[in-house]
Amino acid sequence: MPTSQVGSELQEVDFGELIRSLAQGIADGQHALDLSSIATLQALANTNVSVIPEIAEVITPAPFQVDVSGQAPVWVTGARVTSTASDPVTMSALQAGILPTFYQFTEATIGLKVAVSLRETREIDSQGTVTTGLRAFGANVNFRTQNTYSYSVDAAASVNVTMRPVPPPRALQPSVVTVNATGAKPTVTVNP
Repeated sequence: MPTSQVGSELQEVDFGELIRSLAQGIADGQHALDLSSIATLQALANTNVSVIPEIAEVITPAPFQVDVSGQAPVWVTGARVTSTASDPVTMSALQAGILPTFYQFTEATIGLKVAVSLRETREIDSQGTVTTGLRAFGANVNFRTQNTYSYSVDAAASVNVTMRPVPPPRALQPSVVTVNATGAKPTVTVNP
């Protein structure tokens, strides 16, 4: 495939090479997404945050009187809620449950408007064996080829890609064991 400069026309290329290049571009994009998610995972593991692990709410009775016109006051059973928070605990953002988002290309549709031609090719390998056969070649359909060959083209190319978030790989999700050793009723919580 000849090298081209920005703004130059697409030269005629082997059709298989064209498809391979497009597929390689999607694979390179997926690889970059995976590396970015892993870098985010490492950053979250190294970032400390203060977390309040528990808030206690206590509901106590709080009766009060309501004045009713022309009658004796009426007692109403009310309630008061008081909240107290435990002391903050320092932990990594990963321990706090913040996980990076992993994305995956779940679908890719590539539509190209190219002129395809079949030509007989002749190849010689390193042992001198000659192989002949038909190969498909593609070239972009531009104004010149459109007028010369009466092509009807609406667009040169279109690429539709669908990316969906997926859970991180199980091996990248650390298991967290929480042990309550505060003197209250001991509890152990395991989050896979």
